[in-house]
Amino acid sequence: MKAPLAALSIAGSMESGTITSRTTSQACAACRYQRRKCGPNCILAPFFPHHRHKQFRHAHRLFGVGKITNMIKPLEPHNRNMAIATILFESDMRAKDPVGGCSRILQRLNSQIASAQAELQLVLQHLALFRAQAHHNSNAPIPPSPSPSPSFLPTSSPYPGQIRLQEQQHHHAYNLHEDMNMMDPHNPIA
Repeated sequence: MKAPLAALSIAGSMESGTITSRTTSQACAACRYQRRKCGPNCILAPFFPHHRHKQFRHAHRLFGVGKITNMIKPLEPHNRNMAIATILFESDMRAKDPVGGCSRILQRLNSQIASAQAELQLVLQHLALFRAQAHHNSNAPIPPSPSPSPSFLPTSSPYPGQIRLQEQQHHHAYNLHEDMNMMDPHNPIA
């Protein structure tokens, strides 16, 4: 039984590591979706090759073909890649999370940043407390306490949960200080 000629040409080209077709090139995902011929001047062909039809479908649902083309046409060629990457990211995130999309990810990341900054402040408070206690126990000079860079500090007002977290951390640091005083053999109260 003879295999079809197209299957032989694909199998032969797979041996070399690439899949090529000896017939005409396949239409890009955008032209394929619109059922039109993909010409050499197709602006979307470099960004949506035929195998990226799922990503094109997501981008088409969110933006539409006309808006995508209008967004990237006036851009310089080197800026088009970034624009398409942004379009693809936003549309893929919207497909995964139809309600939140990118904004839910940004909220989660901002929350993680705020939590990490609050934890950093707590650690710096503990470090200052331990250094002060070590200085109190032995009259050695206290090395300067490292402070976080101002670029890491929040520039906007803290979240309500962040204020509550900072209050809890302050209370925890106070209790830790009291516990350390109770364990200090030189403390007359203990």
